[in-house]
Amino acid sequence: MQPRLLRYVFLFVLVFLPVAACGGSADEGEYPVTSTVVSHETTQDISVFSPGTEGSWPVAYLLHCYDCDRDDSAEMARQLASHGVVAFVPDYRSTEPGRMEQDLTCGYRYARSIAAEYGGDLDQPVTFVGDSYGATLAISGGVAKAAYSPGGSYDECFAGAPRPDVIVAIGGCYYEYEGEKVPWTPLDWMVNDIESATLEPQMVFVVGENDDTCHVWQSEDAATTLQAAGYNVELQVMSGGDHHNVVFWAQRDGEWVTIPDDPVGKQVLQLIIDNIEAARP
Repeated sequence: MQPRLLRYVFLFVLVFLPVAACGGSADEGEYPVTSTVVSHETTQDISVFSPGTEGSWPVAYLLHCYDCDRDDSAEMARQLASHGVVAFVPDYRSTEPGRMEQDLTCGYRYARSIAAEYGGDLDQPVTFVGDSYGATLAISGGVAKAAYSPGGSYDECFAGAPRPDVIVAIGGCYYEYEGEKVPWTPLDWMVNDIESATLEPQMVFVVGENDDTCHVWQSEDAATTLQAAGYNVELQVMSGGDHHNVVFWAQRDGEWVTIPDDPVGKQVLQLIIDNIEAARP
């Protein structure tokens, strides 16, 4: 794993079974997990983690950090699947403005088109989970008009798709990175051009109290700004959390390793599950 750095580039589930649901404790998953990699001519590679048993499951779409790849979100996706969620994790083929947006939009539409093959049920809550730079992408991609409107920018890849029901943005740098101002943020147009967006998705900003990459104040200010604009936003500051353990990563002896049993990561996992539960109609 490369150091989980954030660079500013322009832009950018609940199971229903007769006797089981994905709510409850995140300490240990109930279901075995299967995984595979899929792609379409209009998309990047996408890892799919799904419960390894027959069922009808909510869907999550996970967006990884900059200078990372889909493996960096794999542990969170695997644990979500063990709790009854079909989790799609795309790679970015390019960090060029526009191309990244197209990758993520087309990947999301493709994921929706094949979700049923893995037990995904689009009538249940659909969730975006973004980590670090992926948090910015999840927020902007979750409400951008072009991604969802018929006749929008990316109808060449698939038809327009509904917005997600839930957006969980983890450890994002929304205003500055390494002391430098981020020149563009989705919060700007979300506040100033309400008509081009939507107030519908349920959004949760999550940040570790010890995050020294994307400091707590950034999530606090972002949440307050969007709340004032009328968006449905919550803020969760994770005690003992930093920029990495919130998604099951840590640096040990100079190596980046997954820490599947990290208590902070487990709390974030439970938070995602709880918000999927809360989004049920």
